Amino acid sequence: AQNIAYYRRGLDELSLNVTNACPNACVFCIRDRDKGWNVSNLYLERDPTLKEITDAFDRESSMLNREGVALQRVKICGYGEPLMRFSEVIGVVRHIRLKEPELDIQITTTGWPYFRYVSKDVNGIFNLKFAGLSSLYLSMNAIEEERYMDLVKPGVNNPNYLAFQDSIRFGIEARDIGLKVTLGFMNIGQINLLSIKQFAERMKMPYKIREMEE
Repeated sequence: AQNIAYYRRGLDELSLNVTNACPNACVFCIRDRDKGWNVSNLYLERDPTLKEITDAFDRESSMLNREGVALQRVKICGYGEPLMRFSEVIGVVRHIRLKEPELDIQITTTGWPYFRYVSKDVNGIFNLKFAGLSSLYLSMNAIEEERYMDLVKPGVNNPNYLAFQDSIRFGIEARDIGLKVTLGFMNIGQINLLSIKQFAERMKMPYKIREMEE
């Protein structure tokens, strides 16, 4: 499986592409517009094994060491929803944390798939923290349910009408066990910056507005 490891924001931030699988059809998703952040092609031929992912990390980590680059962050993200590979992701986080005790290890996720595909209880979120995860980028993109359904299209052909609330629930649970959670919003359509700021304050989480080309 090619293109597991890639760089979007310089060599001190490494991204790991763990799956193509995604239960969302976000209207702004890069998947359907180009090959992916100037990387030759982020589509995987198949989901990589845990060993393939950790080997890719080890290879890049060794290369960075040789180059004298201090890695600051590893983002588990890629072209799909990382929570669809939940057990592998825990293994990846554990592997990286053992090698890099100080690193920021982040998952980029929409959150809600945890409750539909992984578990009804929240113990798995604690397991992520226990494995060594330090932060989450929670891709919310909307602060009210109807707009969320329009933008994210959770469940695609089998819509998940619990997705908006489950995404919030996932973020709150993660925050409450000590993970740093950043709420992500795309600057698309009629975006109300003040409402987003107030929503983030109520959630007690920082937030980031991203432009389409990011």
